[in-house]
Amino acid sequence: MLNFTKQIFNIYKVRWLILIGLLSFFVIYFRIYISIIRETRLQILKKNYNVKTKGCEIPAINPFTRKVLAHSSKMKPYKCTQLKLLEAQTIDGKNYFVRAAKSAKIIQRCGVKKISDIKCVYRKVKRVSDIRNKQSRSTTFSLKKSKKQVQVKSGPRIVRIRCFQFKNNTLYHDVLFFLPPSTQKSETPKFGNRNQLSLMILGIDSISHPHFHRSMPLLRAYVESLPHVEFWGYNRVGRNSYSNLIPFFSGLNTSQLEADCYNGPKNFDKCKLLWQHFKSFGYKTSFGEDTYEGGTFNYVKGGFEKIPTDFYLRPVMVEINKHTSYKLKRKNTIYCTGNRKYADVLYEFIEKLIPHLQQTPHFSFFWQTQGVHDYFNYSPLVDNDYFTLLKLLKSNNILSSTLILLMADHGLRFGDFRSTYQGMLEESQPLLIAIYPEWLADDYPQAVANLQWNSHSLITTYDLHATVKDLANLNLLRNENVEKRAIALQSLAGGMPRGISLFLRVPESRDCQLASIPVQFCLCHKLHQIASTDRRSERAARFVVERMNVLLRSTVCEKLQLEEVRDTFLIQHEKHVGSFGIKVRLKTMPGKGLFEGTVVFFGDSLGLNGPILRINKYGKQARCVHNYKIEMYCYCK
Repeated sequence: MLNFTKQIFNIYKVRWLILIGLLSFFVIYFRIYISIIRETRLQILKKNYNVKTKGCEIPAINPFTRKVLAHSSKMKPYKCTQLKLLEAQTIDGKNYFVRAAKSAKIIQRCGVKKISDIKCVYRKVKRVSDIRNKQSRSTTFSLKKSKKQVQVKSGPRIVRIRCFQFKNNTLYHDVLFFLPPSTQKSETPKFGNRNQLSLMILGIDSISHPHFHRSMPLLRAYVESLPHVEFWGYNRVGRNSYSNLIPFFSGLNTSQLEADCYNGPKNFDKCKLLWQHFKSFGYKTSFGEDTYEGGTFNYVKGGFEKIPTDFYLRPVMVEINKHTSYKLKRKNTIYCTGNRKYADVLYEFIEKLIPHLQQTPHFSFFWQTQGVHDYFNYSPLVDNDYFTLLKLLKSNNILSSTLILLMADHGLRFGDFRSTYQGMLEESQPLLIAIYPEWLADDYPQAVANLQWNSHSLITTYDLHATVKDLANLNLLRNENVEKRAIALQSLAGGMPRGISLFLRVPESRDCQLASIPVQFCLCHKLHQIASTDRRSERAARFVVERMNVLLRSTVCEKLQLEEVRDTFLIQHEKHVGSFGIKVRLKTMPGKGLFEGTVVFFGDSLGLNGPILRINKYGKQARCVHNYKIEMYCYCK
């Protein structure tokens, strides 16, 4: 009887093992099947379309056509001309000026007989506002051959230093900065568990997705070696950096944000911006841009009265701009301080933050404008910089605890390439790549699978706002929560929000209207070129000029006249029978301004859809106005 019972038990045991084995097989098979289906979809899309859904079709474009490559030429690297005399270094928690060149080189470059002939004076710099700093009393020291470093008195974070042989013979003038030491005492980073994930934005201004593939091969190849998602349907929503980044920071468009929190105090202090969300979850925050005049919150705007983030580069850029900045003659938008380009100051800021990034969960936003904003052929010059930066972040284990968004705001907005048909398309196709730690896919498989799926969905910066907010609370990415949120999203149908977390599948019915993309920037609409002499072309062009003159009325600007209709494209509105759009490019006088606008025809009525774009540089033509809403149209009287 006992043997019989054992036999029965063994039979059931075998059956259970077989059942468990079959279930495991089907689970694995199902995952492989889904993966194959997803990969097949992506391969088909990659070949012909960036997006191909019920709501939107965006054909893929070739970054390497002969016409495009005709605009490419090799630019020589830009090197700042002044001597690199000193560096700011923190050693064992103490701040030092460290000599950055050998004595012989310093003597030769400075024309002195000995190192001790060089006297230096530095002042501590303290931020007052986003446009003003104040300085402390000066401290003097001499360089010494036997001593390569000079300790800086405790306290300063930013210093402006001048070295000279005689009082009127300046040999060196620069702004250096230190960051407060990390509280980390051990060599092993404290932060790096799977319960929290840092977020880092690496922004490169005016880089379209195709231009990234065309001009940054080193960075592209390195990204391919990391877990990542490349978003081919990322469509801009506004004219410039401000109008494309405000939705990222706030989830609002610029008009909504300004009405909500900016108009009264003339600064952004009361605005609920993304870093505040992360601060509420215990994150440290950083913000750095390599520009003074063109800052996201500072270009013809009030910026911040109070420091918005824990680590903030702007006071450094303010001091540089007012005291140590100089231009490289070859190109008038490349600025230096000492022997560093402005972008090098940004890279230094990121590198000095690494101990803090290792210590605590962090929200960080870094944005480069210099060079890439103005020159089609500049991006190859920063390819190695970002390749090196990503390798540095990986070697310091930052990539294992951080999701990085490598992104742009739009494509190139000015110049010869922008005047081409492909340049017009690429302006609305900014770069967007998400690089994530490998464990994220292991712990949150459905969320990351959805992220991959959305690589060929129509998405915007509104979606990025919703996406990154999820990172502060990873419980939202658990399979059961993703499923609940997906059901809730599907139930909204045509009432879907304009900002959808990319950890959910973006509905295939989404079109530009549902995504809050103006017709002017929508890549889903097919364009058909029509003759510039067509009556509709002429009517649309005159309407665009008329609208610009309405904006310029009662200003110190000349009234614009239509000189030439250059190109016209018909946009068919499938959802609106009886209406159509005309995208028109035109030239005005005086000033030879090149403009592009989209006019919607409703029977005999005309309307402007989206802003009127300037596609050539206006330089000093608008020097008499300080209003970002009209300066691109203005030709001063």
